[in-house]
Amino acid sequence: MEHNIMGDVKIHKAFPTSIYEFEHKSSELEQKNMEKYISEADKNFEFHTEDNLHTVSHFTNLREKILQVSTQYINDLKYEYEKIEITGMWANVLSQGDVHPPHTHSNNFLSGVYYLKTDENSPPTQFYDPRTQAHVLSPKKTPTWENSNVISFRAIEGSGLVFPSWLMHMVPLSKMQIFDEKNKKWMIRNDLGEERISISWNILLRGEYGNPQSLQNAHI
Repeated sequence: MEHNIMGDVKIHKAFPTSIYEFEHKSSELEQKNMEKYISEADKNFEFHTEDNLHTVSHFTNLREKILQVSTQYINDLKYEYEKIEITGMWANVLSQGDVHPPHTHSNNFLSGVYYLKTDENSPPTQFYDPRTQAHVLSPKKTPTWENSNVISFRAIEGSGLVFPSWLMHMVPLSKMQIFDEKNKKWMIRNDLGEERISISWNILLRGEYGNPQSLQNAHI
């Protein structure tokens, strides 16, 4: 990726990490059916449901949207494949005081999250810079997309994200500042508001994979 500045100076964006954000507005009936299915399934699980939601009819339209956005993502990055396949799709239900620690989705190509039910107090999804040495020496700065070691996406109901499965991410405990009149100082309290219900998935490409030992060189 190349941008020109000052006429004779070029900036080359090497090794970018793409995160695609999309919207999917379900009908009132779809929303109700998905929430009901997850609520009933969640009774048997502590944190998330089984990973078979892509086979359940209530989630058909969402599944098709996921495949549409994922196909665009893969085609934009010029990958070759025979078939795009959802290998798992499940719901995460976070209640007040819950946290989803940092993790990746190993042995997959793309992953994603869709916010089925959230409110203004729902914690975001946070992504961590995969360049382990990039912030060893980090001067004071104004945080931007390009210089931060953590990037947060608000959990907006009806929106979703698609990202590389190797990208470390988490859901932090929601923190709200309230002013303590008695002690005249700001305090941090934990308050998730309503349940935060999200749907996650993994995607693999079926087809021929390159030799991981060989270098795939993009020439300038």
